[in-house]
Amino acid sequence: MLYKYLKFTVLLSISLASCNNVENQSKVLKEMEFVKVDSLVFDELQILNVLDYHPEQDIYLMVTKGVEGRYFIFNSDGEMLAEELLSEGPNAFGMVLHRAGFVGNEIMFVSDQEIFMYDLALQQLRKLPFEQDTRVRMIHTPLDNLNEVNIDDVSYGIANLSDKNLEEYPMDYFDTLNYFHLVNPADGSVIKGGKIDDSSIFKQSYFYPWKYKPIYFSDIKSKVISLILPADTILFQYDKKLELVNKIKLEREEPDQLAKVPMEMANRNEIGAIVDEFALGGGFSHMVGQGDAFIVEYTAGLAPEDNIQTDDYRERMAIMNTRKIYYYPIEDGVQIGLPVLWDKPGKLKLGLGNNRYLHYADQADIHEEEKEYQCYYIYELRPIEEEN
Repeated sequence: MLYKYLKFTVLLSISLASCNNVENQSKVLKEMEFVKVDSLVFDELQILNVLDYHPEQDIYLMVTKGVEGRYFIFNSDGEMLAEELLSEGPNAFGMVLHRAGFVGNEIMFVSDQEIFMYDLALQQLRKLPFEQDTRVRMIHTPLDNLNEVNIDDVSYGIANLSDKNLEEYPMDYFDTLNYFHLVNPADGSVIKGGKIDDSSIFKQSYFYPWKYKPIYFSDIKSKVISLILPADTILFQYDKKLELVNKIKLEREEPDQLAKVPMEMANRNEIGAIVDEFALGGGFSHMVGQGDAFIVEYTAGLAPEDNIQTDDYRERMAIMNTRKIYYYPIEDGVQIGLPVLWDKPGKLKLGLGNNRYLHYADQADIHEEEKEYQCYYIYELRPIEEEN
């Protein structure tokens, strides 16, 4: 009887601890590739930035590049369903856009100190207060994707944490953070929660400048909410109560010389002193997919010999754009394939479901010849078939 009790206790302990163990990957990582399978074509002369995709409505949210702020809704057949100028006028939210996307059957625009809700015809429905200081002000260009969480049949938007640099960071900064700020689009109420644990590199007494703003993925079909910090190696997954339920270890690609300072020295002066080392470190930079199948984007660092110092902005951007990009495939809580090198211009911007992803870049970079319409290719992630 005592033996059975002890055995049960050990099994219970293992069961309770399992959600806090790092799930490294599936047993055999497949070699995978992105295959061009389709395209999104629409007849619009202005160059548009693709912001989000609504899988149930099969529509895209887009905006013109620049200060004008003309927004569009297109379907996958390339038909324009709505067009509105939202930079000025009674229906506008202004010019500053941190992120925008579909939440339920509405559109959420996270702007400067306010959130604005629109219908699918781009007509403003209501305004919600949201006070959050940011380091930069983007003009109709999102800092990152807007993600959606469905809790008890209510859709929430993940209003990501601020990217503002503090004058000085408290020693317990990463211990006290609630990583999720879920905004109810109906009334602006906010649910906060979600903690990282001691397996994170950010719990090891060091601060990694410009590499600590969380990257998220969740949509209406996701059972878990995924989060990773750019300098980390752990992909954290949370349930709808914002409790940690799974961790996936992702091996970083080289080169990756991360700049860091001891936590007690984390202040603006110390951060500014290592700005030239920023490009040497890699970082997780984006997650897209559908449900619990998605890809994690990783941008490798520069090798020291390639980190050429220049005051010319265009030259510096050209150097930064030479960094290699990889995508890690994740499905149902495990890494299912080796990181896939992305050797094309631009990035995989949006997940369209069924392991399909929209490739976004300047039209001149995507196509060898100029076209009279805009065309963005759709790639499918597939295992590489072994030759017999």
